[in-house]
Amino acid sequence: MNAQEWIDRYVNAVGSALPVRERGDVEAEIRSLIQDELEARDVTNLEDADEATVLAVLEQFGRPEALAARYHAPRSLIGPALYPTFRIVTTIVLLVLTGVWVFGIAVNVGMGRGMLDNPLATVGGLVGGLFQTFGTLVFVFALIETFSHGKIEAEAKEEAWNPRSLPKVETSERVKVGELVVGIGFNLVAIVIFNAYPEWISAISVTDGQVTVTPLLSENFMTFVPWLTLMWSLTIALNAYVLAQGQWRPLTRWLQIGLSLFGLAILGWMLVDGPLLAWTALEPVARLVVAIVFAVTAIDAVVQVYRQVKRQVAATDNAGGAQMR
Repeated sequence: MNAQEWIDRYVNAVGSALPVRERGDVEAEIRSLIQDELEARDVTNLEDADEATVLAVLEQFGRPEALAARYHAPRSLIGPALYPTFRIVTTIVLLVLTGVWVFGIAVNVGMGRGMLDNPLATVGGLVGGLFQTFGTLVFVFALIETFSHGKIEAEAKEEAWNPRSLPKVETSERVKVGELVVGIGFNLVAIVIFNAYPEWISAISVTDGQVTVTPLLSENFMTFVPWLTLMWSLTIALNAYVLAQGQWRPLTRWLQIGLSLFGLAILGWMLVDGPLLAWTALEPVARLVVAIVFAVTAIDAVVQVYRQVKRQVAATDNAGGAQMR
C-alpha cells in the first residue's frame, strides 16, 4: 500500500471523530503536519516514501480519536471520543425506527385499515417519535460522557495502537457490473410480460378434468402498467448509462434516488386505489406484497439519501482542505 493511502486513512479516521463542520480545516491541518514531519525525515515526495516511515510518523501522531479530541471544544455534551459511536448508533436507530414505521403504515394501508385518513397526524407521530428517540440517545450518551470524565481518552492512550489497523476509506462509487446487468434484464422482462403477455400471469385450476385459466391482474391494475413501464424504461436507461461511464457520479446517484421516489409514488397509488387482482380471494395477499415492496423501497431510498448527503459533505470538506493546502 502506498504512502498516500495510509495518510488518507489516518486523516479520514480523524475527521470521522469530529463534527462535520469542523472536518475540512482539521483534515487540512493534519495533512500539512504529516507532510512537515515527513519532510523533517528527508521525505519530500510521497511517491518515494517508504511505507515503514509513513507508518512510523502516523504512530507518532497517535490514535485518530485522541488527536481529534485536541481539536474539539474541551467542554461538550458529547465529547469526540464518544461522538463517532453516538453518530453510528443514532443513525442506525433512527433509520430502523423510520423503516418500521413505513412498513407498518404500508401494511395497514395494504390491508385496508385506513391509516392515511389523517396523514398529518400520522407523520406527526413519526416526527415526534424520532425527536423523542434522538433526545433519549443524547441524554444517555451525555450521561456516559459526564461520568467517564476523560477516562475513555485515557484508556485509549494507554493501549498500544498500530496504524495498520486504520480502516479503509470508503469507495462506494464503483460500478457493480453484475448488479446493473441483472437490473437491466429484470426490467426488460417486466416490460415484455406486463405489456405483451399479461395473460401469462394467470391462475390455473383443474376441475373434473377441465383446465381453467383465470387471469389474475384486474383491469384497474392494467392502468398502472404504463407508469410502471416508464419507471422500468428509465431504470434501464440509467443503468446502461452508468455501465458506459464505468462509475457512479453524484448526478446519477440522485437520478437513482428520484426513480426510487417515483416508484414509491406508483406503489402508494396502487395501495390506495381499486383492486389489483381479478381474483378477490388473493387481493389481501397482493396488497400485502405491494406494501412490503413499498416499505423496502422506502427504507432503501432513505439509506441512499443519507449516503449521498454524507458523500457530498465529505467531498466539500476535502475540497476545502485541498484549498487550504
